[in-house]
Amino acid sequence: MNCQMQRVTCVGRTCGHVVVRSRQRLVAPPSRGGISLKRGLCLRTKVAFEATEVAEDVQPPTMSELSYNQQYEQLYAGHNGAELNLKKPVPKPVMNLQAGEEGAKKVLFSDVYGLPKRNLFFNREYNTNDLIYVGFMVAMHGLACLAPMTFSWPMVWLFLGSYFVSGCLGITLSYHRQLSHRSFQTPKWLEYVLAYCGVIAVQGDPAEWVSSHRYHHLHCDTPLDPHSPYEGFWWSHMGWLLDHQTTLERVHDRSNASDMYKDPFYRHLEKYYGLHVAGQLALLYALGGLPALVWGGALRIVWVYHITWFVNSAAHVWGNQTYNTGDLSRNNWWVGILAFGEGWHNNHHAFEWSARHGLEWWQFDMTWLMIKLLETCGLATNVKLPSEKQKARLAFEK
Repeated sequence: MNCQMQRVTCVGRTCGHVVVRSRQRLVAPPSRGGISLKRGLCLRTKVAFEATEVAEDVQPPTMSELSYNQQYEQLYAGHNGAELNLKKPVPKPVMNLQAGEEGAKKVLFSDVYGLPKRNLFFNREYNTNDLIYVGFMVAMHGLACLAPMTFSWPMVWLFLGSYFVSGCLGITLSYHRQLSHRSFQTPKWLEYVLAYCGVIAVQGDPAEWVSSHRYHHLHCDTPLDPHSPYEGFWWSHMGWLLDHQTTLERVHDRSNASDMYKDPFYRHLEKYYGLHVAGQLALLYALGGLPALVWGGALRIVWVYHITWFVNSAAHVWGNQTYNTGDLSRNNWWVGILAFGEGWHNNHHAFEWSARHGLEWWQFDMTWLMIKLLETCGLATNVKLPSEKQKARLAFEK
């Protein structure tokens, strides 16, 4: 289905995240790969790109009767090398069935069973993108190991400040909550400043990041998810980044971020992203030598990498679930602290459009506090939050 709607639209029953009223009606195409979509499955193309009305009626997601492994085999056996249809959601797999799959191994201290689909390190092909990624990761982790030899208190403050700017303001507030999910709006000049804070986190240009993340939500913990722990903890944490061909199969259609690619600022960042990354590292070295490059560059970049990746891995295998999202998302307190509120991940997957992830008073959410500060200053508008009725609708019975 070549739909490029800029609204979340459902046919029949609503889905377990957000329903936005739209005048446009879509009809589901025939299924591919032997997986049938149940009647009334929600057709979602991610977050409204404009101001929209969030409806009160939310429903748990459609579930399949298959394990993740069974879904995977059917889906990939059916497409015969053709591009996968990324616009059509796949029903959620049954978690308990995965444990019975041959070769599935339990993630330590979790009830999730992973079954890798490819070799992660050896006896596999590496394309040019893989080699570039591996080389950069090795270089950054290697430089980070020089932190003890370049220690000073000014460097510690540089690390903490750049951690907050790139991690909180850049990734969680801008890339994630504002650009991916449109949970609030700011003046364009401020949106661009915050987005550039994300660029210095070196996690990809904004448009690419947003597109991949929207696919994660559309296909969360199904075989079209770029990084599900059903394929192993390491795959969900970092392995997916080092297998460009496999990941690209699941995110190749970037039209789900058409709002981003229409903007000249984000097209510029996509085109010249590498220069901005190199410029940042060169500037750090010019201003503070090797210590600044290590503490404000490599160590901080690696730290924010793993904190972000823990949201994809740890917050999908360890923690508790308050809401019925049909996926593996968990509320994980320590990821919530380190990732500025992103660890309240089950809350987020229940209400992905919400500007606030820590929905309980005790769930510390630094990013939400920053959004609230912007709202108080008149710099954030159209701030979206779930109602008590919506929360009760998806909450598991206590």
